[in-house]
Amino acid sequence: MDVQQFVKEFNNDFFNGKLSAAFTEQLLQLPMDRPDVFTMMRRMFSFMNQADFPAQDASVMMGEVLGALLARILPGAWEGRVPPITVPGRHKVIDEYVQNRMGNTAGSRSMLDIGCGFPPYTTLDSSKLLSDWKIIAADPSFPVYLVYDEQENYATFDAEKNVIYFQPSIPSVENWNELLSDTKVTKDRFKILLDQLLAQPHTSPNGYPRLEIDPIKTYETDKLTFLWGGIGQVEMEPVDCIRCFNVLYYFDDAFFQNALQWFASKTKEGGLVLIGGNWAASSECYYHVYQKKDGHLIEKEFAFSIDTLCPFGVVTWYANHDDDRQTSQLMHLLGIIRKDKFFMDEFYTLNDELRANYRLCPRDDDGYYGNVDPSISPLELWQLVENIINELNEAGFNHKAAEVLNQAGLKARINEVGHIAIDNTLNNCK
Repeated sequence: MDVQQFVKEFNNDFFNGKLSAAFTEQLLQLPMDRPDVFTMMRRMFSFMNQADFPAQDASVMMGEVLGALLARILPGAWEGRVPPITVPGRHKVIDEYVQNRMGNTAGSRSMLDIGCGFPPYTTLDSSKLLSDWKIIAADPSFPVYLVYDEQENYATFDAEKNVIYFQPSIPSVENWNELLSDTKVTKDRFKILLDQLLAQPHTSPNGYPRLEIDPIKTYETDKLTFLWGGIGQVEMEPVDCIRCFNVLYYFDDAFFQNALQWFASKTKEGGLVLIGGNWAASSECYYHVYQKKDGHLIEKEFAFSIDTLCPFGVVTWYANHDDDRQTSQLMHLLGIIRKDKFFMDEFYTLNDELRANYRLCPRDDDGYYGNVDPSISPLELWQLVENIINELNEAGFNHKAAEVLNQAGLKARINEVGHIAIDNTLNNCK
């Protein structure tokens, strides 16, 4: 089967053939030699279907991410390793949640940021807001060598000078494609640059290209510690809070359950554990909050941001296994909300107006979401997405969505950071 036939079948199976030509054209870039990519696509489209996500809301931008970028950020593109993708500001709202729930109590507090990625942008963000906290950040991908090229793109290497990972300075689709169009060429280029900088260290006027050796040590302070390792590997005393974001959607539910047990052993009595996913500017945010009680983790709430109803990216459906409990729960809740026509009509009125005003994937004459205005930079894009989320909340759509869920018999509310939260007390995760 060729890719065109595959895309046609996807369209028919999940969207009754209603996807736009502009969207399906983007999917024609999918690599036929990567079965993991097509399995992932089928899973994501199935989740979209469960959430009652219509073809008209699948933007050209989303199609571009799926067609051109998805294959290059899955573990299959990195010898099976979880890529340590990270962007500054990703956990801004989660940091605020932790501060609101725990930051004003007496005494010093401690947090483990597990799977923090590298460079540890989100950990550094947390240490600024939670300035009186002691924070431990851990990741199995911490490098021995960090190399920046002249464009500020970077690559990380292990002790044997093997490339662990590389990423553009600004992770836009275009910049990713430039690096990933030929991964061997990119790896070889960074390896040559590493050897050159090791043989003849120098600093350019603007700081690039640049080599850093054991770079994680440069971030350490009396309040901030970095440890190598992943879930179940890090040796440490229990902490008040554990944050694990954008990690467990790479693993199956058995791993998730084992992770909960390990988190319980590393959390102080009364402490919190936050597990979830999100993207830049805390968009497409969803998470469980657990609290340790009598030695076990109790599920307290499942929360999500209003933009997951109509996201710009693909994190909302990004699950690497069919039994992903968080994505399944999110799809169930989004499906309930989307079936309320009165709410959705009102939501679309403002959401579409904001997209048009900000030139972010506005609807075309046929009613389909398009692409981002090319004059908008990647950095500006996510600031505008954050603006849209804030304006939807200010207009009360988070409260209105919670009310739809309450009418369906659930116990929904708006939590400390404006997210729609479902109370899940008394679910013991022994």
